[in-house]
Amino acid sequence: MKKTAFTATIDQIKEKIIGGEWPPGSRIPTLQQLSKELGVGVSTVREALRTLESQGNISIEHGRGMYVRNDPLLLEDPTANLKELGDISLVKLLEARILIEPALAALSAERATLPEVKQLRELADNMVLQMEEGGPFLDTDLAFHRLIAESAQQPVLFRMMESIFPLLSEGRKYTNTLPHMRTKASNYHVLIAIAIEERHSEQARQLMYHHINDMLEALKK
Repeated sequence: MKKTAFTATIDQIKEKIIGGEWPPGSRIPTLQQLSKELGVGVSTVREALRTLESQGNISIEHGRGMYVRNDPLLLEDPTANLKELGDISLVKLLEARILIEPALAALSAERATLPEVKQLRELADNMVLQMEEGGPFLDTDLAFHRLIAESAQQPVLFRMMESIFPLLSEGRKYTNTLPHMRTKASNYHVLIAIAIEERHSEQARQLMYHHINDMLEALKK
């Protein structure tokens, strides 16, 4: 199946890091430069870089630029963070998420910038499209949740979420196999994005709560 521009862009950027073209600690070209080099839109490049940041491969420092991390996770054991945090069960991870993410969604509805709101809707719609095409959507899923955490403009909660982002990827690989969970998740994402777009903070909070609680209850059965 043909890759989407989003997935292909992520793969191309990863190849530059793995192949040594962008060594650890090096500065990454600007969005405009990458857009021209990779032949995709700036919004696609931005979305791909946000996803790679959520995976621990790069660091985006506002006002300074974008850099390859000194310890990009894709060059190491992808389960290293899980091992460092010990035997964390998926239920415990979801219990932590349900304490943090509904609050972040509510704050995002109040504080997200218009470009962030637009990007959240694009990510949600992309996930629905990727599911219909049978393509990979895990990166889009993770990028959606990270952008909500960023747009909430609450650095303490963001740091708490950032500490478990590496675990989210492993967790989603399993929860996405639960009956109907992928369809429900993509629908929740659209509804959450709309609530944030319409600045309905309590609705965004409740939708995020039910999104995570659905996964939690399914695991407990």
